[in-house]
Amino acid sequence: MVGIDRDPQARARACERLEAAGDRLEVRSGTFAAAARDCAARGERFHGVLADLGVSSLQLDDHARGFSIRSQSALDLRMGDGCAEDALALIDRLDRGSLARLLRELGEEPNAGRVASAILRARAAGRLATAADLAGVVRSAVRGSFGRHPAMRTFQALRIAVNGELDELDELLALLPKLLLPGGMAVIISFHSLEDRRVKESFRAGLTAGTWQAAAKRVVTAELDELARNPRAQAAKLRWARRPERGEDQP
Repeated sequence: MVGIDRDPQARARACERLEAAGDRLEVRSGTFAAAARDCAARGERFHGVLADLGVSSLQLDDHARGFSIRSQSALDLRMGDGCAEDALALIDRLDRGSLARLLRELGEEPNAGRVASAILRARAAGRLATAADLAGVVRSAVRGSFGRHPAMRTFQALRIAVNGELDELDELLALLPKLLLPGGMAVIISFHSLEDRRVKESFRAGLTAGTWQAAAKRVVTAELDELARNPRAQAAKLRWARRPERGEDQP
């Protein structure tokens, strides 16, 4: 088994917890795309590939990393390897139009223009430095009652942009068939519609082209007993696809 994560803390924890696996497990650093490129270049092929997308609970629960809307730490949002800038640096180089477009496209924020203006005003006035600051700025800009904090969409948009998450996913999806042995399985767990839509469309296109022999007809979600143990699983959506047993590009 090969385990890959861009987060140094996650890699260290995995090595410690799975020490008993010995040389049956290799833990590598890297993003989805970098790992897929590296494996393809090595000619490595697997019986299965599992990709768990998005931010992890470990990152959310560590307030020092600035992922939580309650964090008093700097607004960082970098998951680990491969990030050119943090969230504050990203905000500082964007104008209102660019920031609004980012919030609309990556966070599906309906009040993107208003939120972008509030963020840039707060940043210019020295009132935006921490994750909690950002949450407060968005709350003040978006009136009304919400089932969840209105800043969640903004955090999602900035995090996706900082970490290049959708580009990483697109490259992984393109390389997946090259990483699997005949009959091998690809399994992807996503946590929001932007990710899930990409996975669904890629697997459907692959079915039509013959790249995949079979794929999940509907998304798999957590059942009630799992949600009782892990409420964060509510957003998780799992899709799978299987490579043909034999094909032109396979032995």
